[in-house]
Parts: sequence; structure tokens; C-alpha cells
Amino acid sequence: MSLSPPHIQRGWTLADLPGLPDDGQRYELVDGGLVVTPPATQRHQDLASDLRDRLAAAAPPGWRVRYEYALPFADDTQRVPDVVVYRWPLQHPRPDERNPLGPPDVGLIVEVVSPRTRRTDRFAKPGEYAEAGIPLFWRLETEPGLVLHTFALRGATYEPTAQIRERGAVIAPWGELMLDVTSLGS
Repeated sequence: MSLSPPHIQRGWTLADLPGLPDDGQRYELVDGGLVVTPPATQRHQDLASDLRDRLAAAAPPGWRVRYEYALPFADDTQRVPDVVVYRWPLQHPRPDERNPLGPPDVGLIVEVVSPRTRRTDRFAKPGEYAEAGIPLFWRLETEPGLVLHTFALRGATYEPTAQIRERGAVIAPWGELMLDVTSLGS
């Protein structure tokens, strides 16, 4: 699909996204503006995949864990978090058959911070996730070393619950979970 200037200038909606090319880019929609991010680095993918695998292994029945799952928030906003933990079967499915998952069924979102996404992962996305009512948010910092910051929604904002540099307990949607941060991505 060619992106001509008139197409770029108009407001984007979720209905526009299926027409975009399947070219390995990450397409997000923020307040009607298209945000295109190049594919993540191998290290970023390894870290996010390891977190996904560990959460999936610990998840009890009734929960699913996915890597890079497109999550719509409204007709003009969709984010693609690195890891999404959600209820299954969905308790509040959206009417969109292509993507029925919406914020009411999400229990946890994880973002892995890389140099090119640090501002978005630290500031913009947590605010959007909190506004959508996502109960838990984790942010894995990668530089200078791995540190997992966990947050729980209190009112309209996230409050820190843990900062794990090695091994420690974190809050998952189904309860406490022990996580070894030092072995992620290895």
C-alpha cells in the first residue's frame, strides 16, 4: 500500500490498520496519528520472549500470555505492547472479530525499554495503560543492566510495587510470582 501525503494527513482509525503492509514494522495508532516503529533488536525480542514464556508457564487456567499483541483502546488509539496477559475466555469481548481483546480483559502489560523507545515506554504508554484501567504494568529496563520495575494501578496512576535486579517476588494478575531477572535473555 502506498502512503501518499493526503493519506498521511487525514486522521487514522483502527479500520485503516488492516490495509497496512505486513512488512515487519510495528504499527501503532495514537490519537489518530500513525506511529511506525522498526522491528525490535534481537536482544529486545529475546527479553520479551523470555518474560512471555515465564509468565505463560506460571499462568493458571483462565489466563493467556502473548508477545506483541495489538491492543485497541479507542477508535483512534492502538498500542502493541511487548507482552500482554489477559483473561481467557474473554469476559468483555469487543465487537471487532479481527481483534476482540480490549483493556477490560487485560491484567498485565509488559514493556521492554530500548534506547529508541525509552521515552514512550517510560512515560507515554504507562499513562495510556493507566487511563485504560490496566491493573498491572511492568517495565524492564535494559541499560546499564536489567532491572524490572513493577507497578499497580491505584486510582488513575501507577504506583511502584517492586524493583527487581536479581531474583524477587512480583505481583502477577493471579497472585505473587518469583522471577529471576538475571537469567532473562540468556
